[in-house]
Amino acid sequence: MRIVHTMPLMIRSEPLNTEDLTMAYACFESLALSDDVLVIIYNQGGLSNDQLNQICSSYQFTAIILGEGENVGIAPARQRCFEYIWKHYSDTAYISEIHVDMVFPPNWHAPLIDYLDINDEPMISPGIITITGELQPLGQYTTIPSTYRELITHLESLSVEEIHKGFVHPVIHRASALRSVGGYDTQFLSGKQGYEDDSLLLGYVYYMGTKTSWRPKCYLKSWVYHATMAQRMSLPDKYIDFAINEKGLFQQYGAYGLKKLSEIHSNSDEFETIIDRYIHGED
Repeated sequence: MRIVHTMPLMIRSEPLNTEDLTMAYACFESLALSDDVLVIIYNQGGLSNDQLNQICSSYQFTAIILGEGENVGIAPARQRCFEYIWKHYSDTAYISEIHVDMVFPPNWHAPLIDYLDINDEPMISPGIITITGELQPLGQYTTIPSTYRELITHLESLSVEEIHKGFVHPVIHRASALRSVGGYDTQFLSGKQGYEDDSLLLGYVYYMGTKTSWRPKCYLKSWVYHATMAQRMSLPDKYIDFAINEKGLFQQYGAYGLKKLSEIHSNSDEFETIIDRYIHGED
């Protein structure tokens, strides 16, 4: 396989799971618009593996279901997907991280792979439209079409040959680079969510070396709809998990790593606050 996609999938019981199922159906329907799609899904709960397999069989893509319906956390679920690919699809060149609250135009990944084929980058993101109509990473806004088909057409119409600094999900990794940095280190990311993206970005900063001054980028030849945090912000104890992973991030990369993150995100205040909290023992 040229690319294998990974998706932790959870169907919440509250709010009514019809909302999450509707979101999942739209995501799966859009994935089926692309050619030769293989998705490794980690079942985080809400459906049995048999139910999930039955749903996926209705769409024209191949799904492999991992997990047993327990929310083990984002980083462990992703990592187990990565490890499955490294073991069973070791020749694949690219690995994506996708979410259930996304809608994809046909072959959305193709321009991103073409870019990675000819550039020395460990990963690349498309542009995204969020649920509020924000065009990231541009910081501009658009009107979200009212129908699924119109949304697909709108995503395709946004395509331009531009590279912008920034990081969004979905993201496509060069498989060799992802394996070199080891994916997510769950020894440090023991909370169910929070800072997993930052951990991986710092892994790539060190992988690329300080001489390159590497920063994540978005290639706006491809656009994807991503509601962003459509599920995770509704989960109980989310701030406890954020705090656990924040501490783990500091333990893993220290103050120097967090200063690098402030440069990547152009948000020095947030990361300086984290540094002060742990340097001065305020945790």
